[in-house]
Amino acid sequence: MTESKPQKLFVYGTLRKGGARSGHLERCRLLRMMQVPGTLYRTPFGYPAAVFDKNSSLRVQGELYELPPGPEDFIRSVDRLEGVDEKLFSRSVIRCEEEFFYAYEPGLELKKRIADADIIKNGNWFSGSGLCGEDPFSFAIAFENIQKQYYRMEPDGRSEENIFLEGTVPVLVTCPHSTAHVRMGKLKRHEFYTAALGAVAHLVLGCHCLYANREQGTDPNYYDDCDFKTALGKILSETKIDLVVDIHGTGNERPEDLFPGVGTGREFLLLAPDVLDDFYLSAKEHGIAAGSADIFPAARQMTVAKFVANRFSVPAIQIEISDRLRMPWRREEEFRRLIGFFLEFIEKIISEKEG
Repeated sequence: MTESKPQKLFVYGTLRKGGARSGHLERCRLLRMMQVPGTLYRTPFGYPAAVFDKNSSLRVQGELYELPPGPEDFIRSVDRLEGVDEKLFSRSVIRCEEEFFYAYEPGLELKKRIADADIIKNGNWFSGSGLCGEDPFSFAIAFENIQKQYYRMEPDGRSEENIFLEGTVPVLVTCPHSTAHVRMGKLKRHEFYTAALGAVAHLVLGCHCLYANREQGTDPNYYDDCDFKTALGKILSETKIDLVVDIHGTGNERPEDLFPGVGTGREFLLLAPDVLDDFYLSAKEHGIAAGSADIFPAARQMTVAKFVANRFSVPAIQIEISDRLRMPWRREEEFRRLIGFFLEFIEKIISEKEG
């Protein structure tokens, strides 16, 4: 009996969300993050190459996608993109973690040219400053261009509703409103570019990041009984986290562009009171007006910051970001300043923890 063909694709390089060619997967559906046994190489051509081996102690980090209708035509288009006919890459069929999928390995021509290529030991081509750090603005645009298809996509039972990007430093960025969400029976719109901002911090600084990747039937920043906080609680229970930075979007009714939320009496900061000073200092250094911590204290409902501080005794800060800073298609310079502020703010925290 002939085995059916895979209906999924694992990607680990330029096709990943935010990668230079991620737009090619717009008709696919991101199912989950995944690690596949094998070795990832850094080629000198601006893209990686993976050799998969089920017995390898190393892992290749990437994303698993569901192919769109007409998968054979689509996968042939990926073959062309990957230079299969030119023997640059070859398409493999792989089984891993009860999944059955396509993935691309170096073909005969590429093997000749990467004999001395460096191994990426952590298996993540997106890690470090090389890919995203040189141009975080373009990365964020590419990332959100894929993220936008999930703003109103309801859970389907086949894919993860929330995506966790595992980092290397003890700071977790959460983005619970990166998709639409239901509060008090009403559907609230997504807060665009919050997930992209979290992904940038993950790639450049090594932060952990948890973001919503499907419409949330229960608002994670208003109720505790929801899938997002279940995922968040698991991370906080299993991972060393010194600070949670919960990012949100707000309108532009006020003259200030950023607002910190740390409780009515700064109680969510616990033993990390310098976080608020770092927030205001970083905003000032990037020419961004920051408002009072009393405008959005993050204490009036069951917010993520309150959940983190009260239940897990981890310092937390909620950051509200005005639309003015989150409209790169209209205000490119404002968005660049937002990225600069956010990276500097978190970098200050990391440096203080390491010091």
